Amino acid sequence: MNNFVKASLIAAMMTAPLMADESFGGVGITIYQVNEGVHVAEVIPGTPAAETNLRAGDIITSVDGVSLKGQDIEFSKAKLRGQVNKPLEITYMSNGETYSAIVRRAQITVKDLDNKAVKNWYGDKERVNVQELETFASATENDKQLVAVLSRGNLIKNEVSVASAEVNGIYVEKAKDAPKFVKTTPVRTGDASLRLFNRKALSFAVKSRGRAVVTIMNADGEQVASLKLDEVVAGVNTVNWNGSQLPSGRYVISIDHNGSVSGANAVLK
Repeated sequence: MNNFVKASLIAAMMTAPLMADESFGGVGITIYQVNEGVHVAEVIPGTPAAETNLRAGDIITSVDGVSLKGQDIEFSKAKLRGQVNKPLEITYMSNGETYSAIVRRAQITVKDLDNKAVKNWYGDKERVNVQELETFASATENDKQLVAVLSRGNLIKNEVSVASAEVNGIYVEKAKDAPKFVKTTPVRTGDASLRLFNRKALSFAVKSRGRAVVTIMNADGEQVASLKLDEVVAGVNTVNWNGSQLPSGRYVISIDHNGSVSGANAVLK
């Protein structure tokens, strides 16, 4: 793995990788840039990304409808990070299929774990395991919940050398203060697709008959409307609604069709 890839592995989570503590709104993945978008190196347990079907090895191709293909790591990182508790839509490829998921950003803190402090904590041990590092990392941040320890952007699974390891603790806000993540079931793009969205009507296409629930959320993740359809047909379906009192701007449309959920971003003019 070349030096660019090593430096980029944790770029989705840190501005200066493996150097300074940082807190920001993120989804909880480490990435590096490839031509098609960004390659997911790790999905951090206990973060919003872990609530989806996104896995290490997947490639995120767009965020909120903006393509990451051919971009640099800073551009992609800026799209993935942002306002805490604000939902975003990611489109990604996994095992040759394309999927979509909507997830809220959480407050994530990355803290450098000082090698000397770790060594002193465990009485000059040459190597420590992940459980020992988690114990140390939890003790250094009492007001945040530890979700993982990383070394050079990778989840630590066994032991690391205290002398040479570059270790970071990854934290989220504790449960009582944590934002509620949008937990969705990613589906293949096209299972339900938005066709029209204005203040009077909403149209979407599905591939089979059944029931559907369309949920409309504003840019802050607040539900502004829920439209229940007991019977939809294969093809395009249109439902009337009243959005005359809503402000103009970006909205997230979630379509639950026979238990499969797909999402899309749309602008209300």
